[in-house]
Amino acid sequence: MTTSQPCPCGSTILFPTCCGVVIQDHGKAATAEQLMRSRYSAFVIKDSKHIHASWYITNRPKSLNFDDHPVVWLGLEIHNTVDGEEKDTTGQVEFTSKYLENGLFCSLRETSDFVKENGLWYYKSGECTVHREQLARNSPCPCGSGKKFKRCCLNKQ
Repeated sequence: MTTSQPCPCGSTILFPTCCGVVIQDHGKAATAEQLMRSRYSAFVIKDSKHIHASWYITNRPKSLNFDDHPVVWLGLEIHNTVDGEEKDTTGQVEFTSKYLENGLFCSLRETSDFVKENGLWYYKSGECTVHREQLARNSPCPCGSGKKFKRCCLNKQ
């Protein structure tokens, strides 16, 4: 990701000064939402190290392989946060992430639980639902480019 690109998390701040800071140093996430945003951005740039390190130890998978599931990430929307501020030790973030996978437009809505231990926020678990929809080649692209799907993100998969 270049230094002049907006952050994938949807912020208006450039990546290096937004999620890039947290991806480089997990301890820079002051809130559960900041960690959640950095984890989304890490999925976008395929930074398995950050995703793995920010997963709570009892629920952490042994490994992550992005090659198994080629995904084109389209966006993140935060709906709600409960607690998860600097002074808290637990928090919840409700969000929707949109992506393309195997020719399907997917919308994942999740309520994620976070815990703070020794000054670091960790993703603990989440309850999610995924909606999948087949897009016609001539449909408008869900990324918002204004192009037809076949001329835009269909080719990125």
